[in-house]
Amino acid sequence: MLTGEVEHSLDSRGRLAIPRRFRASLEHGGFLTRSLEGCLLLFPFEEWRSMEEKLKRVPMTDLDGHVVKKFFTIGFDVFLDRQGRVLVPPTLRSYAGIESEVVLLGVTNVIEIWAKDRWVSYQGEQFQPERIRKTARAVGLGEPPKGEAEQG
Repeated sequence: MLTGEVEHSLDSRGRLAIPRRFRASLEHGGFLTRSLEGCLLLFPFEEWRSMEEKLKRVPMTDLDGHVVKKFFTIGFDVFLDRQGRVLVPPTLRSYAGIESEVVLLGVTNVIEIWAKDRWVSYQGEQFQPERIRKTARAVGLGEPPKGEAEQG
C-alpha cells in the first residue's frame, strides 16, 4: 500500500525523483495521468491495468463516459531511471501547475503529484474536520453517530 507525504523538486529536465518508499511499486513502470483535482496521478502498472479494464467497458455510445475515458487516458507510460526518477512531460506539468516544488502523496494504490502551492491550498479548502468526519462515516470508517448503532 502506498502511504505518506514527501516534498521534492523537479530537475531542470522535468525529472522527478521518486522516494524510495514508493519505488518498489513502480519496478515495472507506471502510468502518469491527470486527476480531477488538478494534480497528477502516478499509477503502478498493475493498478493502471485495473483502471484500463474499467475504462474499456465504457461503451462508445456513452458520450459522458467517453469524455472520462479520454480525460484519464491522456497520459504517459513512465519508467524509473537508474537514479529512481521519472520524466514528467511538459503537458502534464502545465496541467498540474508544476514548475519545481512538488508534494508526492501515497494514496493507497496511486501516487498523487501536486504542485506544492496547490497542495497547500487544497488542504486548506478540503480538509475541514467536520467534512472529513461525515465522509469517513459514510464510507464505513470511524464510529457511527450516536443513535444509529442502536437502530440497526
